[in-house]
Amino acid sequence: MLTTVIKTLSGTAIAAAMALALPLAAQAKELRFVHAYPTAAQHHQNVTWYTEEVTRRTNGSVTFRIFPSAQLMPINQELPAIASGQVSMTYSIAPIAASVEPLWGIMDLPFLFAITPDDTSIGRKFFKSENGGGILAKAMEARGFKLISIAPTDYASSFFLTAPKLVQTMDDVKGLKIRAPGGKIAQLAGETYGYSAIAIAGAELVPALTQGVVDGGILPPIYTYDNKLPIKGMTVMPYSWPGTTPIIMSLAEFNALTPEEQAVMMEVGAELTDRALDIVEQRTLKALEDLKAGGTEVLVSDDAALASWREAARPIWDAFVADNGEQARIMVDEAIALGAK
Repeated sequence: MLTTVIKTLSGTAIAAAMALALPLAAQAKELRFVHAYPTAAQHHQNVTWYTEEVTRRTNGSVTFRIFPSAQLMPINQELPAIASGQVSMTYSIAPIAASVEPLWGIMDLPFLFAITPDDTSIGRKFFKSENGGGILAKAMEARGFKLISIAPTDYASSFFLTAPKLVQTMDDVKGLKIRAPGGKIAQLAGETYGYSAIAIAGAELVPALTQGVVDGGILPPIYTYDNKLPIKGMTVMPYSWPGTTPIIMSLAEFNALTPEEQAVMMEVGAELTDRALDIVEQRTLKALEDLKAGGTEVLVSDDAALASWREAARPIWDAFVADNGEQARIMVDEAIALGAK
């Protein structure tokens, strides 16, 4: 009967008739989700929670095929692969996103986000603010991407040293060789605070630390603990947040979803931001305790100690605004205002 009906139809009508004959599972939209992180990492756990929730709340009309551990491509090729239609979405990281949209460089700015290990609420507010994450979302849409969620997996980067010394004032880093992210902002920060910023790949960091190529580095505490870096002291401060990890999707594929499916994708994404930051707070505190237990001296800087660092950073913020325009200025002002409340 169905075959007979289809023979009398053409074009869109044939496709519609065939779709009606297929089971619901076959009609589901399967999104190809790639990321570069191992399955044991918090990144993958966040992806698993997100995809399972979306599938459940859409009653199976949206499903996912996840490719972790850079199975299909390295992390720096994921966004181009989305743009070319090879994959649907990824759990990226701010420096990679900045290669597509420079406004993501705001996460590199030193001391812009006034967060603490047990309270990342200013970050939450910024990510969900129209003048924070909202600007990033619009900028990504202009480039063909949909920002689904900003869901960090670590606290802001902090100073650590291989010497039994804690960084307490700016004088404590002057003249040191510090492993830092590459790029203009990192170099400006090194010049501002008086240390030599040296870009070293993650795979080469441990040998560089043990051989004295660098005196320390700037990395977040969970990463530092998980990778058992050979350090003697860590000063915990919201230096910068380049490890911020957004979920980014093809705008065309997002627009192909139904309004109801789109709403679920964004609703779960907003929940993931809160869930991820709750986990970051818990894991950061535990990582700091574990670092102490392992013999590392740990100092958590307070607002008074950070005041001079933050004031010195303002010319770096201004340089970012000068390079990126009015939208950058609005975002920087928003982060400052949130920190002042």
